[in-house]
Amino acid sequence: MSRKKSTATRREESRVAAERAAAIRAEQERRERRRRALVVGAVVIAVLVIVGVIATVVSSQKDTSGQSGAAPAGAVANGYAVPAGPATAKTTITVYEDFMCPFCGQFEAATRSTVQKGIADGSVQMQYHVLNFLDGSSTSEYSTRSANALAVVLDTSGPEVAKKFHDLLFENQPEEGSAGLSDGKLLDLAVQAGAPRAKVSQGISDRRFDQWVDNVTDRASKDGVTGTPTVLINGKKLESTSVADLAAQVDKAVATGG
Repeated sequence: MSRKKSTATRREESRVAAERAAAIRAEQERRERRRRALVVGAVVIAVLVIVGVIATVVSSQKDTSGQSGAAPAGAVANGYAVPAGPATAKTTITVYEDFMCPFCGQFEAATRSTVQKGIADGSVQMQYHVLNFLDGSSTSEYSTRSANALAVVLDTSGPEVAKKFHDLLFENQPEEGSAGLSDGKLLDLAVQAGAPRAKVSQGISDRRFDQWVDNVTDRASKDGVTGTPTVLINGKKLESTSVADLAAQVDKAVATGG
């Protein structure tokens, strides 16, 4: 025979049932919050991955700080080099150099006559990548200023005048660690090389191609260039322990056609 539950007992059972239901609801809500958090987290991670991929792609298409640096008219090697000599030449000599670098000056002096002869007879094209590795060795960012000036001359006056200006810069090369040549002196040398003063003056003073110089330097670093001068003959890097040896290899390459 069943017995009727007391009021107190029914109340206790109701309380326990209510607490159990509340606990179940709380657990369900906790699981739902966790599920939502996981979904949101997964979405955030996916977005970050996409953003990272986009940033990597964009970064790979830019140089240095990502700022645009238009190449001067007449630049070769994807816009990173100043040419001297015909594009049809059998031998291409690529030189990575810095106008503040004393070893670059020695190399230029040692190879000048050979290079000039090769350019004149059409057998050699020089491709000068002018870098600003040694800006820190100047009190006026001379490496950048001189490279910018060369770019201005190439852009306004063409490769032949740019080559003459290039050579004058090394003939008048300042000591490493000095302030370098003034903008006024750079302008005078540009005019001496054959550039019209009115066409190059502003570009030299306002450093029109500074970003391009940064881009050239950045590209060189990405290509494994760690010092100047670095020289390639038809794309093959020359290995050397001295400027004299480097110059001798260039002389031989020009004489034998690479």
